[in-house]
Amino acid sequence: MRNNIKEYRLRQNITQEKLAEMVGVRRETIIFLEQGKYNPSLKLAHNVVKALNAQIDEIFIFDD
Repeated sequence: MRNNIKEYRLRQNITQEKLAEMVGVRRETIIFLEQGKYNPSLKLAHNVVKALNAQIDEIFIFDD
């Protein structure tokens, strides 16, 4: 699964640390999410999308 977390985060001038704080995880989790090394739980994915003011399919790209 690919994602656009970094692009949306940077557009809104949100640091990795701030996004982590907003969604209740450590900064390292955001780093791993952005690198595609970690698949988030449904709750975390929802929280990230909400924090970035986006739709789920704008942030997370599910490859067939």
